[in-house]
Amino acid sequence: MPATRIAFTSCARFKPGQPQTVWRDILAADPDYLFLLGDQIYMDFGLWPFAPEYQGKPKRYSPAQFASVMRAKYERQWAEPNFAALLAHMRAKNGFYGVWDDHDFAWNNAYGADTTLSPDVHMAENRDLARALFHEFMACAVQPPEVYGAIDTPLARVIFLDNRYHATPLNVPQPALMGAQQMAFLQAQLQHNRRYTLVCGGLTLTHSAENWSRYTAEFAHFRELIQGVPRLLYLGGDIHKNAFDAPAPDGLPPCYQIVSSGACVNYLGLPFEFDRRRNWTLLTLDAQQVQVEQFDKHGSTRWRIDAANWQHQPLGRQRRAG
Repeated sequence: MPATRIAFTSCARFKPGQPQTVWRDILAADPDYLFLLGDQIYMDFGLWPFAPEYQGKPKRYSPAQFASVMRAKYERQWAEPNFAALLAHMRAKNGFYGVWDDHDFAWNNAYGADTTLSPDVHMAENRDLARALFHEFMACAVQPPEVYGAIDTPLARVIFLDNRYHATPLNVPQPALMGAQQMAFLQAQLQHNRRYTLVCGGLTLTHSAENWSRYTAEFAHFRELIQGVPRLLYLGGDIHKNAFDAPAPDGLPPCYQIVSSGACVNYLGLPFEFDRRRNWTLLTLDAQQVQVEQFDKHGSTRWRIDAANWQHQPLGRQRRAG
């Protein structure tokens, strides 16, 4: 069986006059699949008073304004020439899928099942508007109207999780990131006969202040579910950095965690080239191994994971030519 090549990344913020050249790099690699793992647009970014769309500003929008602003952001991103060319190429081979995260769901650290918000925030209306626009532009749903779903590639079952629509903040009784229905879906999808399992989410398992492990009861359930599931990788976004984490002795993370974030967004929000990331990752799966190559603006870092013993080997760093 031939190898399967999967490119994935997250976090793209359209800025006029700043071509998103990272999409050219991914197109040149010609993967079989492209997974976008959240923050395909940015409804908000940065801090008041330095940013006109500061974090949390969309909370002030009426539903009509929220929908208008979000649609305009999708239209600008989807019209970016490099991005449009890559999407057309991937759609032609039926290889484009993804999930969302906070900035393309509503606003920074937004939770769809947040009952602590004041009524004038309109979360119930906004989350449905956001989901409709996600499906319209991403057009990759495999279990509509949900964002979560699963597909089978020749070598892997790929499970996409939604860590926004059904999520609660941590400061409520029995907080949940996925919710009971989605956790049951995950449990069912972990049963399959493919060689590998890929679980994809907008958030990471363990990185940054906002991650799945902080939802301790639900994360413990996740660890129970994946016990005995061979050759499982978790793919995440969110943090504007790349990361490669092997399974840890204490179960954090309980599986390989590969994060790729910062495709077209400045890490600190500074309007300078040195702050731009151009991060993405290419996975190459065959029966014997998984090869991981994580790209940034300076070059790439590579690993090999042996399918037989599920141990990894660093393959070193390569600098970008020129």
